[in-house]
Amino acid sequence: MKSVFLFAAMVAVGVGTASAASSVVYTCASNVDTTQAGTCTYLNTTLASLYTSTFNNVQANIYIEQSASFGLGASQTYFNFVTYSAYRNAILATASGDAVDTGAKAALLTIDQTAYGANNVEITSALGSALGFTGLTGITSGGASCIIGSGPCYNGIIYISTPGALPGGQTLYWDQTGGFIPGNAYDYYSVVQHETDELLGTASCISTQGASLTNACGTGSNTAAAIDLFRYNSAGNLAMNNALASVAPGAYFSYDQGVTNGAAGATFNTLSNGHDYADFTQNCAHVQDAVACLGTVLNITSDGNAEINMLNAVGYNTNATPEPGTWLLLGGGLIGLAGGRKRFSQQ
Repeated sequence: MKSVFLFAAMVAVGVGTASAASSVVYTCASNVDTTQAGTCTYLNTTLASLYTSTFNNVQANIYIEQSASFGLGASQTYFNFVTYSAYRNAILATASGDAVDTGAKAALLTIDQTAYGANNVEITSALGSALGFTGLTGITSGGASCIIGSGPCYNGIIYISTPGALPGGQTLYWDQTGGFIPGNAYDYYSVVQHETDELLGTASCISTQGASLTNACGTGSNTAAAIDLFRYNSAGNLAMNNALASVAPGAYFSYDQGVTNGAAGATFNTLSNGHDYADFTQNCAHVQDAVACLGTVLNITSDGNAEINMLNAVGYNTNATPEPGTWLLLGGGLIGLAGGRKRFSQQ
């Protein structure tokens, strides 16, 4: 999977009251159901419930359409920036008492405070709403900027390939059609979840599109997306945004200062290879794997809690407090056109 980031500008946001009820709504372009009947209903029932049954403060309104222009899957939204202290304080005020949130709060008060305390943090509008920020910039179905809560303003747009645009006899599979996924098909809803996760807050500020890694958030080399605050090389050793050349392969998500790999053992892509920087190097194992997998159905509730733990750490609270799926480590270890378009690479 790969990302293309366009330029970004500062967006001033205020603080209100954190969202109190969960709601994930997919507003479908007409070509969604004409491509496969029943898709919009399935999105707003079965798929949406994966998020609303998992998190008690997720509120997202996402526009979705079929497109032949962005590869298998892509998403677009506008960057929103807050100060590190504003983000930290919002987490401290809204976090639950589960193990992920307890570890995340400790990290934000110590190691992240030292590393990123003087910088801004990029948050998606959906994450900002969950944390109680107001004045957030969203996106219209046509790609223009808008203010969340005013008119038809979405947290992001998801584009899924039209089947005919896929190469080499590949196609899409929709769960409501029944049967088993064919070996030459990508699971439509796994792709949607991947892009939904990024619109909620799992996407990095780091661009992998050039010959070398760059920070695409545009307000300084050490500006971090929320998920960047939880990327480690080893226990106590952040893989920082302003030290890209020193980030060796093997960086991972951790909610407790690098002690635990909280993504079911997955490691991040940290190479300038066109795949998203916060996607996983594994294949056919997780929704956020960098390369989509033919003949495989994945979802966030059955792939080791990788995405759930990441979203939990950055600001979403789970409905229950089970022990997170973890792997212990032994040893070392967008304003104007300010959108961040995410796209899968094809197998």
